[in-house]
Amino acid sequence: MAVTLIVSSAGREPQPITLDLPRIVIGRSAHADVRLPARSVSEQHAVLHCDKHEVFIVDEGSTNGTRVNGQSLPLGRRKQLHDGDVIAAGQFTLRVSVVIARPDPPERTATLARRLLLNALSTQSDEAAPPRLVLLTGKQAGAAWMLPPAPSRVLIGREPGCEVLLDDRECSKQHAEVLRDHEGVTVRDLGSRNGIVMGDRGMPERRLRHGDEFTVGRTALRYHDPTEELLRAMETGADEPVPELPTFEPAAPPPEPEAPPEEAPAPAATEGDTTVSEAPAAVSAKPALVSAKPLTRKGTFDWVVVVLAVVILMVSISGLMMLLSGR
Repeated sequence: MAVTLIVSSAGREPQPITLDLPRIVIGRSAHADVRLPARSVSEQHAVLHCDKHEVFIVDEGSTNGTRVNGQSLPLGRRKQLHDGDVIAAGQFTLRVSVVIARPDPPERTATLARRLLLNALSTQSDEAAPPRLVLLTGKQAGAAWMLPPAPSRVLIGREPGCEVLLDDRECSKQHAEVLRDHEGVTVRDLGSRNGIVMGDRGMPERRLRHGDEFTVGRTALRYHDPTEELLRAMETGADEPVPELPTFEPAAPPPEPEAPPEEAPAPAATEGDTTVSEAPAAVSAKPALVSAKPLTRKGTFDWVVVVLAVVILMVSISGLMMLLSGR
């Protein structure tokens, strides 16, 4: 299943890359499948595991961690990805698109890294120096020719009008051309007698990389690419932390108004009292002792006892009088 990752950085134009691999490495190493040129990204930052129906991501020990949809990914734990998910690695975001698409060629990995680096340089109001051809042999050894911005074409030969004019009888009048596009630089033979030799092999066409040397006739030239040189320097060295975003503490809520102190309730009046005294203005710190039995109940009980005693006494007297009269 092919996976497209749409890579963005610092608001620049997104760069898509489509890969159809069971294991996709994201990092800044030259061996990464998705090269992210920044020291905030580890050499092997995270890995995508793809099968026919599912895609998982694992952070294998990056310095600054990996986030998926804003949530930190636990180290070494697999997380399933879905279409539209956003991966954050260092200063880059990668939007996942699981679609049926033709995968990009292997060279696309290097091209993506170049574009991302150029975007970063332009964001910093800086520009990489243009690539150039440096003469290695002959009386003019050390001379250099800057390649114009893409798209451009530079002719190599001994005929007047060639941008790279060589004093070499083994070189054809129009020997080769150097083409610069947005993907990089290519040297191509124009049907010369001796061709283009790189190492010990002749070749009709070659995509140049920084440091490549090739021979035209008896003249040796070296291709120098400052952008790729920066990429190679970026591949090594220690990781750098991601700049921390400022944090803002939430404002403290206003203090709640304190409740007024509760006043002690006024003492209840008793039924037997003829007057009720007013509650005191101040409440004593030590509460007053209260009788275990209410006064009202105690007074009522005493009257009941007296009445019962009188009734019993009267009944007793009446019974005694009846007995005496019967005799």
